[in-house]
Amino acid sequence: MSNFDEKTVDRIKRLEREVERLRVKEKQVFVPLTTPLTSTSWDGDSFSTTSKTLIDLSSVFSVPAGVKAVLVQLIARDSGSAASTNIFFGISPNNTDASCLVMAVGRGLPNDTMVYATGVCPCDANGDIYYQIVASGSGTMDCWIRIWGYWL
Repeated sequence: MSNFDEKTVDRIKRLEREVERLRVKEKQVFVPLTTPLTSTSWDGDSFSTTSKTLIDLSSVFSVPAGVKAVLVQLIARDSGSAASTNIFFGISPNNTDASCLVMAVGRGLPNDTMVYATGVCPCDANGDIYYQIVASGSGTMDCWIRIWGYWL
């Protein structure tokens, strides 16, 4: 095969990879919501410190199964935040301790200060996310999750 032929074949392969990348990217669709998806499990319920725990978004929030990511708002307040140096409510696509992509952090703030965090969190292969809470005591942190959109 000549040098020209090799370069042509390489270029065709690169172009095919780029077409496939664009085809996959094109299929990702963001579904914005004018009213957030909520859950009675995440509407200000009280929590204690909780290690990484899976949230099945399709059963808890009625998000379509297998979504790629969610646009999420977290809200938290802890009754002992003023004296705390390490409290948070966070979510992530993985089960790794203290690895949270979106976090509402209230440490050192006056007790019961509402803390908000909004961001995009990728989902695991099933379209689910994990949450983790570090609270100041038993049942001291109230948490809300609102899903404002998702990527198919």
